[in-house]
Amino acid sequence: MEHNSSGAAKRSNLSSGDDDVAGEDRISALPDDILVLILIRLCTSEAAQTSVLSRRWRCVWALLPALWFHFAPEPHRFRDFLTAGEVPLNDLSVEYDDADPESLSVWLPAAARRVSGELALLTDGDGEEVAVREEGAVKLPCFEKATNITLWLGHLGLAMPPAGVFARLISLYLKGVRFHGPCELGDVVSSPRCPCLDRLTISDTRGLDNLTVDSKSLVLMKLTRLVGLRRLVVVAPALMWLTVAYTM
Repeated sequence: MEHNSSGAAKRSNLSSGDDDVAGEDRISALPDDILVLILIRLCTSEAAQTSVLSRRWRCVWALLPALWFHFAPEPHRFRDFLTAGEVPLNDLSVEYDDADPESLSVWLPAAARRVSGELALLTDGDGEEVAVREEGAVKLPCFEKATNITLWLGHLGLAMPPAGVFARLISLYLKGVRFHGPCELGDVVSSPRCPCLDRLTISDTRGLDNLTVDSKSLVLMKLTRLVGLRRLVVVAPALMWLTVAYTM
């Protein structure tokens, strides 16, 4: 009888210990860099949802070096989120079904401080409503650390930054843009402000009647469907590929 009682007590203690181990949150005890490696395998929306798991997880997803939004984030909250973070972004991609210049201009300056790799801003909007408002333009800040910038704006207006150097920019792709403002695109993409620019692609744009590019680094330049382009001057000793098609 005593032997059986002792065995039952031992089994009870083992069972209790197993329950304690099973209930322990060992993942949350991992360091931040390990948790980031876990979250980076999820899409950004799923990674953000982990913030409700516990206080430990609340800000972990903000440490991700790459963010992909396949929906339109609320501009002011998105600006605050980008401003609060300190981790450089190797890749920031934001997609819109439609967009307006004001909402994009809210968070782009905060993105410019964080992006150290690729920026992609894609909108499917047709821009018809914005087209009648001459003051409506996305104000592009200077991305000093970005290496690749892709803007598909659905014929929204775009004002290039009047100052600043895109010191690391290698590739610039602009599609569906209506150029606005006193700053000429040629001034921005020439060597003094884009010393490393290797590839320049511009497609389906309006408002660019004069383009003068003076670049020591440019290797590839592709211009297609530039409505209204009347004058093109290219000084680029390293240029190997130049395409100009369907401009009028």
